[in-house]
Amino acid sequence: MLSKSALPAVCSVLAASLLACSRSDPPGAGPAPSQAPVQAGSPTLPKELAGKGAPAPSAAPPAPAPEEEDKGPWFAVTSSAAGVYSEPEFEKSSKLGYLRHGEKVSVEPEPVSKKNCSGGWYKVRSGGYVCGNLGTTNLDDPAVKFATTAPKLDDILPYLYVRNAKNGTPLYKSVPSREQMLRYEPYLEPKKKDDDAKTKSDEIETAVPATNGAVLAAAAARDVRTVSVTTSADAGAPVDPGMLDAGIGAEPNTGSDQSKPWWQQEDIKDRLHEVTLSQLEEDSDDILAKRMVTGFYVAVDRTFRWNGRLWYKTTRGLITPSERFWQAAGSKFKGVELDGQKAKLPMGWVYGGRKNTSTYKLEGDELKPAATIERFSAVQLTGMFQKIRGNDYAETADGTWIRRSHLRITDPGPAPADLAPNERWVDVDLDTQTLVAFEGTRPVYATLISSGKESKIKEKDHRTPTGEWRVREKHVTTTMDGDGSAAGDLPYSIEDVPYVLYFHKSYALHGAFWHENYGVQMSHGCVNLAPLDAKHIFFFTDPPLPKGFHGAWSTPERPGSRIVVHE
Repeated sequence: MLSKSALPAVCSVLAASLLACSRSDPPGAGPAPSQAPVQAGSPTLPKELAGKGAPAPSAAPPAPAPEEEDKGPWFAVTSSAAGVYSEPEFEKSSKLGYLRHGEKVSVEPEPVSKKNCSGGWYKVRSGGYVCGNLGTTNLDDPAVKFATTAPKLDDILPYLYVRNAKNGTPLYKSVPSREQMLRYEPYLEPKKKDDDAKTKSDEIETAVPATNGAVLAAAAARDVRTVSVTTSADAGAPVDPGMLDAGIGAEPNTGSDQSKPWWQQEDIKDRLHEVTLSQLEEDSDDILAKRMVTGFYVAVDRTFRWNGRLWYKTTRGLITPSERFWQAAGSKFKGVELDGQKAKLPMGWVYGGRKNTSTYKLEGDELKPAATIERFSAVQLTGMFQKIRGNDYAETADGTWIRRSHLRITDPGPAPADLAPNERWVDVDLDTQTLVAFEGTRPVYATLISSGKESKIKEKDHRTPTGEWRVREKHVTTTMDGDGSAAGDLPYSIEDVPYVLYFHKSYALHGAFWHENYGVQMSHGCVNLAPLDAKHIFFFTDPPLPKGFHGAWSTPERPGSRIVVHE
């Protein structure tokens, strides 16, 4: 086996990049001409989860569900979540998984039992039972029509994610009135009285369709689910200029008066590590749920207009003004599907702060430039290394040479001793910051990771533990948040972190859209993956996720796939 090299990690770390693993509930110019292009991987989804036009599954998890699973009736969840159990009873040890608000599954038409469930237990066609009290088979029910949108599994990210740009941004429990906005958001500037009548009329017209505007406008104050979704054009519309000071909700100059709320204190930027998640709910009431710290992320269910502003309704059903946020786009980077011929181990990637690096032809003892390789480009290597003029170089498949310190190179450890034939498992190499997925002893996928940051200071040492575990549970999305543990570590909250696989305590593999520094240690202990890689590994590993489920647990009958973490 090839020896490893210590590769430098050059990066600028943003506070939002340090995501811990706690959770709030159920976290030349151009390529070398002779080098064969490396085929980028694509998520392998079961047939029933693949989006329209998605490639046919190759080496997919369990066989596609039978056709009858796609027939009605459908059970739609109207509560916050609904567990699915192997037997028609609330027994924690028999829980197979769960569905979230707005998600639905195909069920048998009639309940099989009413034990501890007055609405009756419905048999889920893909397996398990769900209590009828937690949803309905009437898809015309208003609670279903205005439920949270199901995650988009065929997109890079399952939801639209937005990053809070200012301390103190409110998360409302319901749509606030104009008076309430001015009370909870003192940086807003009231409009002139002369404009009130016209504004009120305009608000109703822009908030809802003209056919039922009055009805829905009135209902909007009671339940945001009745507010119509805006078009893509609406999403970019500016907030009413009469409601805001200059800038994105500019804060008033409040001085350093410690008696004021934390978010109004002038020096809070230097003391954010002192702010705890519990403090964010200190002034909550019937209207306000909590406030946010700069850098917090929320997942957006829909957008709507009301009171001259554009609002986000989050996937948790809270309301927040859109002008306080920046939209976050998921990285398009993804790893490589390995076929053992054109793409095989060892594989390397250009990484770190550099935008690109060069390959060289070796003529005698002279190096001559051959091509430029962009950051995150996958490079097929031969496994040959050579010291040239005091620097280590790796040979590429086309016979050129590339500086080894500019690459992250795969170097997986040995397979588990009791591995079954073709058993799927995942190797995570903390030294090289790479991941390789296997079927038995055959590598089938490789990519970059970002593991936990290491430090000699105990409070800042977030290294990812090493060992061998199995996937305990997996979630299409789940929220991760926590307090800062030391000066420089800030409180964080990221709603609906995508494609999460918990394997040990609160440590998980998951997608990370808040940074693109894959190949460099970035997290509070979890293994960060680019969203497309996280989705690929999510559906590659067991336990399988039945259609409509938001999460699944491993069982003795269907254990989770092994995750082996080593240095």
